[in-house]
Parts: sequence; structure tokens; C-alpha cells
Amino acid sequence: MSLPNWLLLWIQQSLIGEVYPEIRAIVLRYDSDRTLLLRYYFDRDPTEDDLENIECVMTNIFAHTSSGDQIKNAEVEAIFSKEKIGNLDCLDGLIYARKES
Repeated sequence: MSLPNWLLLWIQQSLIGEVYPEIRAIVLRYDSDRTLLLRYYFDRDPTEDDLENIECVMTNIFAHTSSGDQIKNAEVEAIFSKEKIGNLDCLDGLIYARKES
């Protein structure tokens, strides 16, 4: 399923000021049942602060809709990975990737 433009815009707006150096990549999946999965890849084990940051981003995404018609369910994942970014599972799309050499 291709990602809707409105969803990409909402996520990009929600990430403003919420991306920091320990985040390697952010990917997402949006299913036909209107479930959003937002997955963060970190360069270390995720902390409670990281999970709180992700929840803030999700709150900002949901602030764009009042009816819940576009997103029925949402899930978040925070994963530590040393894999090269090109080898990570990008689900339906890569929304952010830091530059790595």
C-alpha cells in the first residue's frame, strides 16, 4: 500500500524538533485497516525518554485528526540496531534517516 500524502505531511510536521542524534532512522507502515506503525531505530538501547519522545510525536500526529477516520489504531516500536541503514526493514517507507558513513 502506498503511503497517503496527508500522512507523510502529518508525520513530517510532528517530527519537527523531535529528532536527535541517537535516532538512526524512522520508518512506518500504514495498513488498509488504518493502523499506523511508527518504528524508530536507535544507535543504543532505547530509554524511557526515547519512548516519551515517540509518544509526543504520536500525540502530534493524532492532533491532526479529530474523528479518527484516517488512523484507527497506532503502534510504536523502538529498536536498537547496528545494521547498516540500507539493511534495516523500512516497512512501507523511510521517513527519516541520519547520515552515516
